[in-house]
Amino acid sequence: MIRYIHDNCVLPALDKPIYDKDTDTYDLYYEEAESPQCPYYLDRDLICVPFDTVDEANRAYLNTQPEDKEDEENS
Repeated sequence: MIRYIHDNCVLPALDKPIYDKDTDTYDLYYEEAESPQCPYYLDRDLICVPFDTVDEANRAYLNTQPEDKEDEENS
């Protein structure tokens, strides 16, 4: 799922995982990335990526966040 997010979404997520009681999933929302397959300028949609557990959602959220500049300087 992380690869799908990196390939199709603008990072980072718009917010932390949100629980959806209607579908019983934890959802992350991203802005749709521009696609080289679409030559037209279209409004970008929101992409909702659902996860079954809060742990999966949190892992995806953390793996799609930009690295802190302090971490880069300490490396």
